[in-house]
Amino acid sequence: MAQSRRGMDRLGLPDRFTADQLHERIQAYRGREVHLMARPLPPEGPHGLWVAGRHADYIFYPATASVVRRHVIVGHEYGHMLFDDASPAARGDPARMDPAALSAAARLAGNSYDQLPERRAEIFGTLVAQRITDLSWSVRPAADGDVAAVQRLTGLLEQRE
Repeated sequence: MAQSRRGMDRLGLPDRFTADQLHERIQAYRGREVHLMARPLPPEGPHGLWVAGRHADYIFYPATASVVRRHVIVGHEYGHMLFDDASPAARGDPARMDPAALSAAARLAGNSYDQLPERRAEIFGTLVAQRITDLSWSVRPAADGDVAAVQRLTGLLEQRE
């Protein structure tokens, strides 16, 4: 958790921030645009994916995810960027990747929470969901179960750090 807090400090984020503020800070940190792409992703995964294109970054997340889950997923992918983790290389235009191509890229990237980069990114994504002040992606209000799930996940991840 401490590494994620230091990462937020490195971005110059206050204790509470909006999704737009975080997005702008990540783009400034990366020195390039970051495109958020809602896609119908297959149930078996990925839950989210960051693909570094030639001139921009692309974050894919499930179009059907609740607002809190979106904040965790997108925050997780921002975490990979912030911690300079590896991204699957894009072949062609990442914005045109279909669900099968996204799944294949995610399998190549790996997603085991036994791996430090995945745990670290998930902690960052969870911290984002806790500190974000707006529901700007809201299609429907977050359910109490979403908030409870984030709190349980935070507790589990803090034990592993």
